Amino acid sequence: MSPAQARWRIRRRLIIGTVLFGGAMIVAGTIGLFQDRFTGELVFGGVTLISAVLTAYSTMATFDDKWQGVEPGESEVNPDG
Repeated sequence: MSPAQARWRIRRRLIIGTVLFGGAMIVAGTIGLFQDRFTGELVFGGVTLISAVLTAYSTMATFDDKWQGVEPGESEVNPDG
């Protein structure tokens, strides 16, 4: 396994763990809402966490591909020419 693949494997584990944690926050907040507890902050925090992490992951993956000089595949079209 190349060092770049190892880096991305670690990053994916962190991303998946964070998304699962955010999902658990949403589930816990939803359960709390049905039990007359005000846990809207858990739902809001979980959605915010998942959105931020997925946005950062896709952004940094794009930048990493650009920095590493990864060429598009044959079936992919580069809109920049």
